[in-house]
Amino acid sequence: MVKPGTPPDFVLKVTIDRHPVRFFVHKRPHVDFFLDIVSQWYDLVVFTASMEIYGAAVADKLDSGRGILRRRYYRQHCTLDYGSYTKDLAAICPDLASIFILDNSPGAYRQYPDNAVPIKSWFSDPLDTSLLSLLPVWTP
Repeated sequence: MVKPGTPPDFVLKVTIDRHPVRFFVHKRPHVDFFLDIVSQWYDLVVFTASMEIYGAAVADKLDSGRGILRRRYYRQHCTLDYGSYTKDLAAICPDLASIFILDNSPGAYRQYPDNAVPIKSWFSDPLDTSLLSLLPVWTP
């Protein structure tokens, strides 16, 4: 949800159950910069509760051919638990000491609260700096 009339950052055209669907995607402010920086320090993994056909297309756009989002997990890798999708971080790496999850949904990391870096949901604020605030040295 963004302010009406705001052009999307990109449009995805995917087919779901033989029906073509268009998604108008708005990127959270500073996501490209954030990914550029943190990809220098960490191996980034996409783990989304979205359907693969949509999640893969979004990840491809965010990666933009940089090769920083190579490992990806989707809805089929989640467990439906208490009405929300839970992400099993052990599927990524059995050494949980080397993993953290950045997510807006506490249900997604219910099993791994010590590995979680919570972030507030983003809907429309073009002045949002939540991603920048996660970087160790940043002065907006």
